[in-house]
Amino acid sequence: MSSFASLVLPTLDSLGVWSYWLVALAALLEGWWVTGVVVPGTVIVDAGGALVRLGHLDFFDLVWFVAVGAIIGGEASWHSGRWLGTRVRLPRSGAFHRAEELVRRHGPLALLLGRFLGPVASLAALAAALSGMDRRQFHVWNAVSGVVYALVHVGIGYVAGDIVARLAPYLPRMALPLAVIALLVLITWAVTRQVRRGAPALLAGLHILADRIAAWPVARRLAGRHPRAMSFLRRRLDPSHGGGLLATGIALLLVYLVGVFVDGALDLALVPDAAALDARVSNLAHAYWTPLGLEVAGWVTQAGHVPVATLVAIGGVLGFGLLGHRAAAIGLAVAVVGNAVTVTLLKLAFGRARPEISYFLESSNSFPSGHAAISVALYGSLALLLWRERLIGPTLAIWAGVGMAVTLGLSRVYLVEHFLSDVLNGWVIGAIWMVIGLAASEATRRRPARARRSHPGLASTALGACLLGALWIAVHHHPTPVARPGSGPAVIADVRAAVSSGRLPLEVVTLSGEALPEISIISSGAEAGTIAARLREAGWSEVPPPGLLSGVAALRQDLIGAAQAGATAPLAFHDAHPAEATLRAPSQGGLLRLWTVGQDEEGGAVVAWAFASEPYRDAPPHVAQAEVLALLAPRGAVPDAPAAGGGAERPVLVTIPGRAGAAH
Repeated sequence: MSSFASLVLPTLDSLGVWSYWLVALAALLEGWWVTGVVVPGTVIVDAGGALVRLGHLDFFDLVWFVAVGAIIGGEASWHSGRWLGTRVRLPRSGAFHRAEELVRRHGPLALLLGRFLGPVASLAALAAALSGMDRRQFHVWNAVSGVVYALVHVGIGYVAGDIVARLAPYLPRMALPLAVIALLVLITWAVTRQVRRGAPALLAGLHILADRIAAWPVARRLAGRHPRAMSFLRRRLDPSHGGGLLATGIALLLVYLVGVFVDGALDLALVPDAAALDARVSNLAHAYWTPLGLEVAGWVTQAGHVPVATLVAIGGVLGFGLLGHRAAAIGLAVAVVGNAVTVTLLKLAFGRARPEISYFLESSNSFPSGHAAISVALYGSLALLLWRERLIGPTLAIWAGVGMAVTLGLSRVYLVEHFLSDVLNGWVIGAIWMVIGLAASEATRRRPARARRSHPGLASTALGACLLGALWIAVHHHPTPVARPGSGPAVIADVRAAVSSGRLPLEVVTLSGEALPEISIISSGAEAGTIAARLREAGWSEVPPPGLLSGVAALRQDLIGAAQAGATAPLAFHDAHPAEATLRAPSQGGLLRLWTVGQDEEGGAVVAWAFASEPYRDAPPHVAQAEVLALLAPRGAVPDAPAAGGGAERPVLVTIPGRAGAAH
């Protein structure tokens, strides 16, 4: 996988071999009739095939994992069907009738054909079990169908990825990101549609399975010995009402989210790399400040301003209540109030200072981010409860809730009002209270209540008044930027001594902390901009910073496996700061990154240089370094004398005449 793609898809790098296991699990769950009606396993397998084409996964390894998963899923359908047998009445959907007819007409061949017939895939094995198909015959054909399914669908995904790779060089630059967004929306719609259609059959299947387990002699003996425990388990796993399986799922999700928050807080307190990543991200965001970006982020972040969010929450609670949705109103109120109290207490407990380079002056502590928390607890809960009350569809709910949370959280990172870990843990806190709010809503919904009249006029008036008040506050109470006096660069009298003592580190890392080639040249005299200008005159090209167009060009480069003009390069950090300039060698490639790390006693800039190789270009770092030194020598660059003891030393110290604005 290329280095840029590893930044765009960091989850694949972190999952490693688990990527294969996850795709295999999707194939297994789609092959089992209980979960196959809701799990879009084929879509995930096809996506895995596309990732094979992009170099993230190996073709035959993925085929092996998918085949095993599909075979196990078919076996699970067979054995559970034989176990249930004719003792219980299974749900007879249209897809199940098609599966029965397929088995009746084609016999064991139906197992192979059913793999490619959508919802019939998981039901063909069940129908075969109920039809009395010979066990050995089933095992053979189930294995054959699993292998064929894996080869065909991984191949389909590979071909789809190959088509995209071949078309990418000829598509307009905006076509790729728009196509990705459209694909994500389509996948969200397809998944939610499949879940919505398959949920009744899934619940019916789980109910039947629970009844069969309850009638199992072993379960009966356990129930006789431990009646209270078995009664508790039966109530907790009952899918027929909100206090059973749904409440159990909410409780497990809540425990998981609390564990995630505790893990994140411990990382922040005990793992130095967490704070280092925060510093890199904050400095990176500061380097990308633009007047337009700051203005847009300043307006977006107002949605999480306490008075604004409070009025939105009051409007939401009143709107739900006046429309007769009492449970949703209580759930939203619980989520917002509980979130506000929790964030306040955690800020006091951790006492983490705000970033020093924040755009606005904030008086509260930094951890966790209240804006990120309210983006989920308020706006995420609103989207979730609107969907729960059937006022909006699931696709709109997912995109509205997730989009609002991501946009508001990232605005805090861009403005450097919070560190990245503050925002991540703020999202987790908000998610915890969103889940608690949903639980409170479902608990209220279960209680018998008298019929409540709906007042749409009053609801619209109350909601509109609250939203107008929130908008007025957002406009008239806009925070003003804080003028922070800039500090001059540090004076480095002896560069070699600064390197030896560690005051001037040589390490260069990626955004995720992976090591890159170290600083190999440190120059005194000319500024980084002057050096970059001289190299551009000699044929070097400036690498565009990461952005929409340069990112698309880099993705094209990854897709077609060849260098592309205008492609950005992976970010690199020295002492937590991004490079001031990144240049590409004119011949075989190779990257040069420059950082201003201080100034000498005469006022000249001290600049650190790091060379690195680049995908699809062959020049190793030392070749580009030798080319640069040979290029600068005729222009007055003088290598400093090595320290006593002789021998080549790193980094190479160079004096380059020139001051700001001097190109020669």
